[in-house]
Amino acid sequence: MTAPQNLTRKILGYFTAFIFLSLTILILYRSFQKYELWTILYIPQACILFMYIYVFFPAFLLVIGRSSIKKMFVSSLPAEDTIKNFFTILIPAHNEDRLLPALLDSIRNQTFDKKYFQVLVIADNCNDHTAAVARQYGMNCLERFTTQPSDKQQALEYGMQNFTFEENFNKGYVCIIDADCHLNPDFLREMNQQLINNPEIVAMQSYRFVKNMHDSSVTVLDAAAEALRNWAFCAPRKWIGASVFINGSGILFTKKIFEKLVSLPGSNHLAEDKEWKAYLSERNLKVDYCPCAQLAYEAVSSQKDFQKQRKRWVGSHMNMMYKYGWIVLKQSILNLNFTQFDFFCSLMQLPRSLLLISSLFFAVLDFLYSPASFFPHWAWVAMIGAMILYGFLGLYLIKARANEYMAIPHALSMVTGVFKTTFLSLIGKSTSQWKPTRVENEEH
Repeated sequence: MTAPQNLTRKILGYFTAFIFLSLTILILYRSFQKYELWTILYIPQACILFMYIYVFFPAFLLVIGRSSIKKMFVSSLPAEDTIKNFFTILIPAHNEDRLLPALLDSIRNQTFDKKYFQVLVIADNCNDHTAAVARQYGMNCLERFTTQPSDKQQALEYGMQNFTFEENFNKGYVCIIDADCHLNPDFLREMNQQLINNPEIVAMQSYRFVKNMHDSSVTVLDAAAEALRNWAFCAPRKWIGASVFINGSGILFTKKIFEKLVSLPGSNHLAEDKEWKAYLSERNLKVDYCPCAQLAYEAVSSQKDFQKQRKRWVGSHMNMMYKYGWIVLKQSILNLNFTQFDFFCSLMQLPRSLLLISSLFFAVLDFLYSPASFFPHWAWVAMIGAMILYGFLGLYLIKARANEYMAIPHALSMVTGVFKTTFLSLIGKSTSQWKPTRVENEEH
């Protein structure tokens, strides 16, 4: 972008910010004039409506573009790879000797030319046989021991600084895979093909799904949520040419970008993917989506484990919201950057379970005392119904068994736990240590 274009964009950004701020002040002023102190209740209700729009707009795109979007999930690999990019697979692992073999087997079974990828397992503060398992499979492995609690980004940075990579590494791509995953045989070929089709890609997210989805109601709901993330969140964004979000595992970067990401200071222990997304969105670097490169991961199966996991995730999300929320909003307006605004919305978005319970609360409030609700009761009923149908869409996408549709009522029993988790995170009682839930349970 030329200097005059930058100046024009900057002027437009500041003008947009002025209009946005003026309209916000005017709306609040008129609202207090008309509704007085009820405005305090109406503001969160308006935010809830905005969150519903944010959730359902991609789903609307899925409906109107379903034929084109479906084609994204159909593989079109050639008989032979004419161009072969070089991949470095990094596997950060903390006490993962039980699940690591399945991942290493799936890497061995890749249909992509073995000369064009290398693998490094970073056994971070392990007190089990993770390193021995990696070496047994003939994989490169670094062991790291620290006196302080570690995190995934530190493990990755240690691998980058202490391993001698092949020469092709410098002009290739880095792919991060969690140790509890399992790659489809064509995973690397699909990534390679998309990079051939679009050499400008600097970051890319793969398709993730739950491999133990039939274990319990918790895993069914997790699988449905993952399917919605793929079909009603990532794919519609790719269809309109927007950037998607990275989800921690099954992500790919150019070597140059990855070096920048792992060296970022002050990263969140459990939200390195959001830290990285903040960096990418600020620089308007697009994250592409590769729906045919698929990996499975093992989800926790009990509600107790689910709540422990959500306590860590929600806590890290809250930290990111405080750290980046309003900064990203300001930058998105001043820079006229849609990717940053999208990221801001994702940071401020309530979990869908809390969105549902908030809607129920205001629906009951409207029934008891209608002036306390800005929207009529039928609007709240419509939003609640739409959210429940959204959950059924997730079950439909994973081709859930008939009896598994009963997981929807079970989800309501999990809402209390999510609400408690969010409250604890708001008062600073979240967990911030990189410690897999499975390991935590085995130790107890």
